[in-house]
Amino acid sequence: MWIVDCQFTLRNQQSSINNQQSKIKSPQSKIPMIPSRLTFMTLITLLAFGLAPAALDAKRKKPAYKPPLKIVDITTSPVPFAPGHGHMAFTVTVELPKNLDQFDLLEVSSLISVPTRRSIRFLVSRQPLNAVIIENGKPHVKTTLLWDGKDQTRQHVRQGTYSYEARAKLMAREEGYTKAKIVSPFARGTLDVSSPQALAKQPPHLEHVPFVSDETGPDLLQEEGKDASAKGQPDNGADAGKVVP
Repeated sequence: MWIVDCQFTLRNQQSSINNQQSKIKSPQSKIPMIPSRLTFMTLITLLAFGLAPAALDAKRKKPAYKPPLKIVDITTSPVPFAPGHGHMAFTVTVELPKNLDQFDLLEVSSLISVPTRRSIRFLVSRQPLNAVIIENGKPHVKTTLLWDGKDQTRQHVRQGTYSYEARAKLMAREEGYTKAKIVSPFARGTLDVSSPQALAKQPPHLEHVPFVSDETGPDLLQEEGKDASAKGQPDNGADAGKVVP
C-alpha cells in the first residue's frame, strides 16, 4: 500500500514538472496580441509625419504669381503740398503685358481716403496706348492724375496723412462699350498734406511714394463681369485727365 502511494505521488510531481516546462517553452502565449486597428492607426500616423515635410517643401517651391499688369512706381509733386497752392501731380508707372493687340485704352485710378477709410476723392484717367516706352525689355506707360487738394464737397482738406489706393486696367472697345479686360493688383500707400507755412521751409520737389502691392494671386485676368467697370460703359473716347468727385 505504501508503495502505491509513493508511485501516485511521484506521478503527480512529474505531471507538475511537465506543465511548468511546457509553460517555459512557450513564452509567446504570455504576450498579448496587438489589435489590428491600433497597428493601422500607428502606420497612418507614421506615414503622415513622413509625408508632411515633403508637402511643405512642395508648397514652398510653388512659383510666385506674376501679374501681367501691375503698378511699379508712384511719384508725387510738389512735396510739400498744401491745398490752395496748385495741384498735386500723382504720377503712376504701369508695367504692361508684351501683347497689347487686343487692348485700346489704359485706365489708371486712385481713391484718396482718410485713415478711417472714408473716401474723399476719386481720380481717374484714361489714355490710348500710344505712349508706351520700353524699359528693361518690358513695356511701360506713365499716367499723371491731378488732385487739387479738395474733398468730395469741394472743400480743401486739412493738414495730415491720407491713404490712397491706385489701380490700373487695360480696356477694350466691344460693340460700342469699353470693358475692362485685365486689372492690376491694388497699390496702397499714404500721402502727406502740409500747411501753407511748410512751403516756405523747403523747396518743392518730386518724391517717390512707397506702396504695398496686393500681388497674392490672380485678380481679374481677361474676364468680364467681375468688376464694376467690367460691365461696360458707353464709349465716348478716352477721358484723359478726368477727375471724379
